[in-house]
Amino acid sequence: MSLLPEHSHCLRCDDPVDVGQEYCSDECKAAAESEAKKERTRNMVFFGIAAVLLIAITIMVTLG
Repeated sequence: MSLLPEHSHCLRCDDPVDVGQEYCSDECKAAAESEAKKERTRNMVFFGIAAVLLIAITIMVTLG
């Protein structure tokens, strides 16, 4: 038997929220979206650099 009412937790700060909600406030939602955008940008930069390095290495091996 549970003493706490049925609830979920904020995806960013882990505070309790009503079932079906993802975030406890608009601030948490905005911060989570901002963090996700930064992570996507970081990932795109990483994959771009990896692709350029792979192409450069392939060219060096082919010509060398």
